[in-house]
Amino acid sequence: MKKTANQSAEVITDILCDVCGASVVPNFQKEHCDNLNDFSEYGILRASYGYGSNQDGDSFHFDLCERCFKELVNKVKSMQASNGRSA
Repeated sequence: MKKTANQSAEVITDILCDVCGASVVPNFQKEHCDNLNDFSEYGILRASYGYGSNQDGDSFHFDLCERCFKELVNKVKSMQASNGRSA
């Protein structure tokens, strides 16, 4: 005999850019996928500070669309150039 039960599971239905608010998921995928848990075609910026840091215990996580991620990359490159460093 098989026992069954109805269970609900939380699934990701969309991913929004933390800068501009736009969806990072193409409409085609949103229309044809019930679950975007494995979707990974977007930029992620993470930072975690450990013991001894001025920001000890702080952590950050940002999901970014391609446009905002590219702007961030260009900003970092600009900062490197102004400090005499190259990418």
